[in-house]
Amino acid sequence: MESNNLNEKPQSKLKILLAEDDQINQKLFSYMLKEVAEELVIASTGLEAINLYKEHTDTDLILMDLKMPEMDGYEAARTIREMNKEVRIFALSAFAPETQGDSIAKNGFNGYVAKPIRKAELLKAIEEHF
Repeated sequence: MESNNLNEKPQSKLKILLAEDDQINQKLFSYMLKEVAEELVIASTGLEAINLYKEHTDTDLILMDLKMPEMDGYEAARTIREMNKEVRIFALSAFAPETQGDSIAKNGFNGYVAKPIRKAELLKAIEEHF
């Protein structure tokens, strides 16, 4: 039977690195990304995100919280961007994008997802890039 589901996602699922220090948000993202993520790797600090990216260089998408311990998301994104100019990196922040637009663009992010995260908005942002 053919599916007419309007919410169908791309056939090939993504390998996603989530850099998020809040454990509740980690669980929320895990739930929201189930239908698009083949594999979800989770980092709790910016430094851990860099180290995990080095182990998982085949990552398709990085969701990077901007405010994290040890190293913020801006610095982590710049460091990862030095290793790979092509990987897609989305900034995650509770601050309005208008207040951070220049900083986000200058630090190598491909997109921005506002917190609190809404599943439909998150999946739409991902679909626009994949």
